[in-house]
Amino acid sequence: MNQARKLPETFFIGIDSNAENLDCNSRKTSFFSKKKGLENILFVQANIENLPPELLGLASKITVLLPWGSLLRAVAKPDLLLLNEIRKLCYEKATIIAVFGYDCATERKLIEELGLSELTPSSLDMCLRLYSEVGFRSLGWRCLSQEELKIIPSKWAKKLAHGKKRQFVEIFGISS
Repeated sequence: MNQARKLPETFFIGIDSNAENLDCNSRKTSFFSKKKGLENILFVQANIENLPPELLGLASKITVLLPWGSLLRAVAKPDLLLLNEIRKLCYEKATIIAVFGYDCATERKLIEELGLSELTPSSLDMCLRLYSEVGFRSLGWRCLSQEELKIIPSKWAKKLAHGKKRQFVEIFGISS
């Protein structure tokens, strides 16, 4: 919502599989739209495996912030089928930024369920090769510090930045 308020000429679409998250954000947006003209945001309940076809090819920028479950697998493993679903949202030369992190020691069960590996330079380089296979270019990755995580415009990012130490990574690129 903060970004939509700061950039009123840009249309934002928030996608989440969790209806409760969307309900809370939708209510806040509805309240602010009456007071401040926040009419440039739409919330869609969907998961990465079943995106509405109306969204395909619309995005000039995809931002995946701190995903969990299958969306985490899509950007961190990555699962080629799921990553391709993200790619289908983009029109040519759309940017993608994916920020994610996990701790292999304390989140071992999730890591095993999703088939994720430790976040190492070689595993991240392999991620970039897979992003390239589905049509992303000008790819790179970098580790994020706790301080950088704090400035991401997300309450969840701020909570994680003050929580237990985890490694966080940002992957970025452009669709072709």
